[in-house]
Amino acid sequence: MVDDVGLMAILFQVIVVFLILLLLSFAVPKLHPLLYTVIFFFFLFQVLLFIIIPFGKTYVQLFQPLPDPFAKLLIGSAILFFLSQLIANHIEEAGYRSLAALSHFVIKIAILSLWIPQTTTLIEILTSLISK
Repeated sequence: MVDDVGLMAILFQVIVVFLILLLLSFAVPKLHPLLYTVIFFFFLFQVLLFIIIPFGKTYVQLFQPLPDPFAKLLIGSAILFFLSQLIANHIEEAGYRSLAALSHFVIKIAILSLWIPQTTTLIEILTSLISK
């Protein structure tokens, strides 16, 4: 799990990134959207690596009593949906609303495809119970 020092370091980095972006918006306004996007994805990767993945692993361990794939699928689906929403919002702010909607839709389909084996098993069980 992430310790308090790690969280404070991330918060400090957010403040520094914000100040750098403000400086860049005045110094180089034409490059600001490109630099903003690069910094956004770099920071998103860092947060994913140091906060979200350890948080997800802790939650998977917390839900060990549940049947095996369900806890991992629930947590993975939630993280994927959250990341998709962040990226779609970023793309939409850049003025590409239809691309944002398309990217979010693709992730939703990917999440549903992760659940297909468990859904198939559940449908087979329900069908066998109904037909008896």
